[in-house]
Amino acid sequence: MHLLPTFPLRRWAAILLFSTLALPALAQSGNDQELFETQKRLSVGVTKFAEARTAVNAFISRRAAWVQKQEETPDQLTAEFVLPTRALGGLDSLAAGLGFVLENNLNAHNLTSRLQELKADEQDLQAQLALATLELRNPRLEEPKRQSLQEQAARYETRLRELRQRQQVVASHAGQAYVTLRLYDEVTFPTGNRKVSFVNMPGVEYGYLRLDNPKPGLSSRAYQGYAIKYMFTRGKSYFNLGVYKPLEKAEEPEFINELFVINFGQDFYPRNFGRGRRKFLNLYTSYQVGGFILNRNSDEDNEFIPNLNLGLGIELIKTRHILLDTKASYFVPLHDHSRDLRGILGQASFNFVF
Repeated sequence: MHLLPTFPLRRWAAILLFSTLALPALAQSGNDQELFETQKRLSVGVTKFAEARTAVNAFISRRAAWVQKQEETPDQLTAEFVLPTRALGGLDSLAAGLGFVLENNLNAHNLTSRLQELKADEQDLQAQLALATLELRNPRLEEPKRQSLQEQAARYETRLRELRQRQQVVASHAGQAYVTLRLYDEVTFPTGNRKVSFVNMPGVEYGYLRLDNPKPGLSSRAYQGYAIKYMFTRGKSYFNLGVYKPLEKAEEPEFINELFVINFGQDFYPRNFGRGRRKFLNLYTSYQVGGFILNRNSDEDNEFIPNLNLGLGIELIKTRHILLDTKASYFVPLHDHSRDLRGILGQASFNFVF
């Protein structure tokens, strides 16, 4: 009578080899991120890549429990590592200080429920193995059936080892986070192309132009008006289209009674003033290039004059959905009589995600 299942020697050897090699590898594998209670994906664009890379490497060597993968190129760093959950705040602070955070996603899982599922699967397999073992004790069992049951029992044993190993891995990952960190030089995307992030942010703009040398009968001392401002990159790049009217009017035929303006503009954040990451009071420089149609009281002398504006501005409020900013620039018509039309241009605008 067979009291225990009798497995062929080669089959036992295969099971032993799997348990000594494959399962410990599973315990150290970070590919199955669901074995961790927290997964975090972080992407950061930086202006000083070499310094940022050194800071990230120092943080990983000091705080990471172990590193799954780390790849570096002259302008990118990709790292996957395990971090104690309590250290995630320090990682966020480091990222915010390095540059512009392009992505910061956090997912959490309940490991208790996962362990309960694995324990239930283990109990089901134990019951199936016990049933197969009981059938193998039957002395009247035919040889083909016995071999089939032995192979089935071997599969149950292997799956039980995998489940128990998996439970150990899940339990050992309590209080840990699997982090995928990508660091980019700010002038590149992950594809290596120029970093251009498009947005759809229409808005309105108020403008006040005060001329340096207004001439009586020719121009008012100041013009004001409204424009449509359409921002299409986070850069920020935009177009504006509007009309300025004189504060003081005159009846002379040569008097300029309207400026119809159209411009393309870009704003740039200084490297040492936060790079526009704050929600309030971001400093930036700007330029606008375009032109305006100069209308006079006499309809016969309308003309188009190109212009260039250079300025300095402050974003008063900046969120993911709205932007309120103001700036001052010097309005320079590129014209033979630019001295008569140049001056200080103040603008305030409100844009929103559409």
